[in-house]
Amino acid sequence: MPSILLVDDSGTFRDIGQKVRDRLSYKVVTASNGSEAISAARRESPDMIFLDAEMSDMTGVDVCRVLKADSRFARTPVLIVSNDSSAEEHGRRAGADAWLVKPIDEETLLESIRRRLRLTPRDGNRAAAGWEITFWRDGVQHDGTLRDLSRGGFFIRTSVTHPVGARLEVSFDLPGKPGRTVVGEAMVVRVSEEPEQGLGCRFFQITAPSRGHLEECLKILEGEGGENR
Repeated sequence: MPSILLVDDSGTFRDIGQKVRDRLSYKVVTASNGSEAISAARRESPDMIFLDAEMSDMTGVDVCRVLKADSRFARTPVLIVSNDSSAEEHGRRAGADAWLVKPIDEETLLESIRRRLRLTPRDGNRAAAGWEITFWRDGVQHDGTLRDLSRGGFFIRTSVTHPVGARLEVSFDLPGKPGRTVVGEAMVVRVSEEPEQGLGCRFFQITAPSRGHLEECLKILEGEGGENR
């Protein structure tokens, strides 16, 4: 399950954390100060982090600087929420992906999550496939078999286990069409043992050329009469 880390020492985020859980089905982790935030981030590896700029022990900018210096969080969206819009440049220099001005309400928070995580819902039935796919996590390469595919996601048959919420880089070629490669980033949304061991994934980023190749893949599968699941 994707996770969000909400950090503040006044309860602003904690008050709306339950609504995020209910409406997005995300795991929500909270911390009440900067040092707790760093420990929680290292323990939970969240997909997105919200930091209050004004906290008692460390500022949100300081926490952001520490996290962004760690390669594990270099690509994790970090958003800082502050009363002071003029301090945005300090946040940007620390590596913040966005600076939000208080008051921040539930809808603003939800829209920030949806827009920056860019999770694509499952779109249509998945067509049965059966060709090789290469995927990476944290720079480590793995190979598997693409078992089914849709515009929104896919299933990889593999003995490699990654937790729900893990981010993968993926690449696979169109069958019989060298040079036409689908490249994208995906998130693990299901870990399966039965009837097949593998990972159910959803695309959250894919380039425009790859999107076109993906459509070609689906047409090939439909032409082959692949089973829809």
